[in-house]
Amino acid sequence: MNLLDVSELSKSYGTKKVLDRVSFTVAEGEKVGFIGRNGCGKTTLFRLAAGLDKPDGGTIASRRGITIGYLPQDPELDPGKTVAEEIETALGEIRRTLARYHAAGEAMKTASPAALAALLKEQESLGHWIEHHHGWDTDHRIDEVLSRLGIPDRGARVETLSGGLMKRVALGKLVLQSPDLLLLDEPTNHLDAATIEWLEAFLADYSGAVMLITHDRYFLDRLAQRIFELEGGTIYGYTGGYSDYLEGRATRLGLAEQSQDRLMNLLRRELAWMRRGPKARQTKQKARIQRFNELESQRADPVARDVRLDLRADHRLGRTILELIYLRKSFDGKNLIRDLSLSLKTGDRIGVIGPNGCGKTTLLRMLLKLEPPTSGKIVRGKNTRMAYFDQERESLDPKSRVKDALGEGDWVTVGGKPRHKTAYLADFLFLPGDLNRMISTLSGGEKARLILARMMLAEANLLILDEPTNDLDIPTIQLLDDSLSNYNGCVIMVTHDRFFLDKVATGILSFEPDGGVRFTEGDYTHYRNRLAEEKTAREADRRESAPAAAAPKKEGKAPSRKGLTFKERLELESIEKNIATLEARRKELEGFLADPAAHASGREDLKDWSDEFARIEQDLEAILIRWENLEARRGA
Repeated sequence: MNLLDVSELSKSYGTKKVLDRVSFTVAEGEKVGFIGRNGCGKTTLFRLAAGLDKPDGGTIASRRGITIGYLPQDPELDPGKTVAEEIETALGEIRRTLARYHAAGEAMKTASPAALAALLKEQESLGHWIEHHHGWDTDHRIDEVLSRLGIPDRGARVETLSGGLMKRVALGKLVLQSPDLLLLDEPTNHLDAATIEWLEAFLADYSGAVMLITHDRYFLDRLAQRIFELEGGTIYGYTGGYSDYLEGRATRLGLAEQSQDRLMNLLRRELAWMRRGPKARQTKQKARIQRFNELESQRADPVARDVRLDLRADHRLGRTILELIYLRKSFDGKNLIRDLSLSLKTGDRIGVIGPNGCGKTTLLRMLLKLEPPTSGKIVRGKNTRMAYFDQERESLDPKSRVKDALGEGDWVTVGGKPRHKTAYLADFLFLPGDLNRMISTLSGGEKARLILARMMLAEANLLILDEPTNDLDIPTIQLLDDSLSNYNGCVIMVTHDRFFLDKVATGILSFEPDGGVRFTEGDYTHYRNRLAEEKTAREADRRESAPAAAAPKKEGKAPSRKGLTFKERLELESIEKNIATLEARRKELEGFLADPAAHASGREDLKDWSDEFARIEQDLEAILIRWENLEARRGA
């Protein structure tokens, strides 16, 4: 049974027709994904389905009595309320229905036999509704949902929340409401990978229907049962998830190309006839002229243009690119980053993952010298040039014009050749009239494209990217991950996009709850598999040690445990890497201190080098003692 029936829906803004006689249905419990380029009409369609806007033509029919919940990209909450008060506003209908259910139960105690039957029927109906909307265990569900969405402080006022936290609160409200139809517009923005995986599993088991706009390709592939693509005001349907969509779209475009080739041949022949002159177009040829006009009307509109993205490092990297040596960062006594050591090598593309607030953006800011570390050392190579893509797009001055973001004048240099800004920005889908627009008027996607345009001009060989896929449509993300995969420099990127990490990353830097940061070679799937293997090994260790713990103690000296625990094996592996990093830095410092030419840099540098050398000597002494102890036990 269909929950939603959309027929011949049309919507225009000025002269632009966003939706042109769009028709589709959504069945009860169905999970449907919507994709398309930015500005193609996805959000417009959702607002129409939610009843927030009116169509110019066509109809939207929903099953009588269904509830619809809508999550916009930028939800609006009451700034004067606390998180707890906002959450409670989502539970009004559930609370009222529960009160009616209990009131019916109380009324049964004194009801006449005739009234009792009616009360029983009413209570049964209310019970079904409460069951369907998960209303029996509301308080427990509030705790679970807020915990899963990373909303710890219920007393925080909405006006103090970041945009990301506001979206989480709005999403939590919808999850608790459990409407029959969920309309979710980019729900994974501002969520970390673990939270996205929870939301993915929740929606897969959700009893209601879901309409979903997202650029998260794994999310679409694992959740969607059908995908609708909006292009040029028209809607195209595909059965299955994202992988099935790719196959279906390739087939459709192939058939369309063949059809267009045949049509163009016909048009050329008809056009040649039309140009022969008035004598060839007598009354008896009216049918042929009409045929030409019909063929002309069937010509497909030009395919939407893609961003032209070609990231290149025009400056070669040196032997030292970027080294982190026992890096620490603390706030108010809490360790965000503890003893992080890492050395980049040519071709590294490191994905940085972890819960929101764990310190990922702080790490990037330290790499860019925007924030100092609490202790430790960041060594940047002499040839290392960085470019930064910031999550909040704060690197763009909202009071400036679009063309000013690329520097002064009307020309830029691309690959050593001059190009006019108008032509260059056209590669990033900006029209000539956009160049004088204020940056404050740009959408999130337009700002992201403008930062990418500026990054291409930077000639950087180390890209620092903070959530680069937010606000970009899937076609642009496809171009971005392809360009980064072929980039001849290094990349450090914070992102929650698992598909993006699997296509681009050569290593994963993951933040742990205690401030530890671990590095794993490989992409995101390899990292997840490694975690699963470690969990299995830990469980095996526990099972092996359980019988020994339960066995009765024997008289005499207890036998010492041979070998290393799983945790100690991981520690030994980490120590060996740290020793290599420290010894390499010590050797480098010895060279500085022994080189008379280096002394010309001043006493402050000499003192810093000397202090760092002494600290490394102490650290090495301590770490070598621990290494010898673990090595001895491993060989026992």
